[in-house]
Amino acid sequence: MAQIVVCVSGRVGLGTRLYANSYQAWVSANGTFAFGFVPALDPRSSSQDERYQLGIWFADLPGDRTLAWSAYLIAPVTKDAILELDRIGNLVLTDGRTTAWTSNTTGAGIQSAELLENGNLVMYTSDQNIAWQSFSHPSDTLLPGQPLTINVELTSSRVPTRGGGYYTLKILQEPTSLSLTYNLPADPYNLSMEAQSNYSYWETPEFSNVTGDVVAVLDQAGSFGVVYGGDSFGAVYIYKNDNDKGELSSASNQTNRPLVLRGLILETNGNLRLYRWDNDVNGSRQWVPEWAPVSNPCDIAGVCGNGICNLDGTKTKASCECLPGSNTSEGDFRCRANSSYTGNCKVSHENSTNSQLKIETVQQTNYYYLDSAVIANYSDIPTVSKCGDACLSDCECVASVYGLKQETPYCWVLRSLEFGGYEDSSFTMFVKVQSNASSSREPKDDSGMSSSTRTKVLVQVLNR
Repeated sequence: MAQIVVCVSGRVGLGTRLYANSYQAWVSANGTFAFGFVPALDPRSSSQDERYQLGIWFADLPGDRTLAWSAYLIAPVTKDAILELDRIGNLVLTDGRTTAWTSNTTGAGIQSAELLENGNLVMYTSDQNIAWQSFSHPSDTLLPGQPLTINVELTSSRVPTRGGGYYTLKILQEPTSLSLTYNLPADPYNLSMEAQSNYSYWETPEFSNVTGDVVAVLDQAGSFGVVYGGDSFGAVYIYKNDNDKGELSSASNQTNRPLVLRGLILETNGNLRLYRWDNDVNGSRQWVPEWAPVSNPCDIAGVCGNGICNLDGTKTKASCECLPGSNTSEGDFRCRANSSYTGNCKVSHENSTNSQLKIETVQQTNYYYLDSAVIANYSDIPTVSKCGDACLSDCECVASVYGLKQETPYCWVLRSLEFGGYEDSSFTMFVKVQSNASSSREPKDDSGMSSSTRTKVLVQVLNR
């Protein structure tokens, strides 16, 4: 990896530039963090065509270039890219004639910029007020002291380009709680579009009797929680580190370097994970995971797209299997299905007859769905197979699920398959497919998955 040879510390003025091909960076006063260009992987470019991502990283960690913040770009930029704090106070990233990213601060009166020791990139007006800061525009990482307010959310990255991903962490209102959400884009290939629908798969209990501003924060002792009503009113711990001495309530916007480097990351697999840098792990230096709210990866909606997540015997690894009639797309392991035929009542009559369609059974499988996806809910289905028949006879149905609810058998008839499913021995799923489609229920290997549908192994604890 190329070494950075030019570092600028302290405040920078209008007209200051960083060049991707010169390995330049702005660094914080004591060298804890750096801001600039880092090499990026882009599957669309050759190994000779260098690509870069704009971001903030932990500068004094040997051999590590973990990003604490990044400008989510549609695609990494080339070696000709230039970042400039221009004469009208806008931080602009250009790549040739294309504007790849901007802070949108024209007219804010900005005169200078500085990277602080807490990892926050700030831009100041002439009277030293902060007009823009990276802490208010997070990507996938929350640093100690960085406030996550109601108007701000973490968004998982989409590797390898580090564009905005499928998952968000945000504060919900009425009732007030913290939520991890899977967001299904209207166009899976254009994640800049507004989400078509979303599913919350993890929430904290409601914060009762909360008054005033609500802020989620990670403190320097490694605890994560919610502070409300101002610094002195109250705090609710979501995770409390053993070494914490009640620092949560005063954690927001501390500007000094933490004694221990930490980051709370919303990972690409949808889990939130707290990491700590350890200088001695069996003789090596590395990031060590401390906490995650979701222990079972199959409890995360969309982790396999609209496919099925299956745990292995250790309960720490999971594999994905696509449903009958669906498959993965190039460059993305998530399963997707085209339901425009199987669940569309507007197709011509001759193409929508039951002779053109069939039901495939997926044993021991349940599914995540919204209430809006339910066409009907039957409690008088006499046998399991009749639940599949109910879907086949409904032109709008794409799948149905049979199982028990409070010891009563039910059949849920669904108009969409969006958020994925998981193993559950008390449920059976029925999927409508075209009659001439080959079955995806092939002979399976010792993992229980067919070779053509097993798409990716997901690991519960990931090293950064």
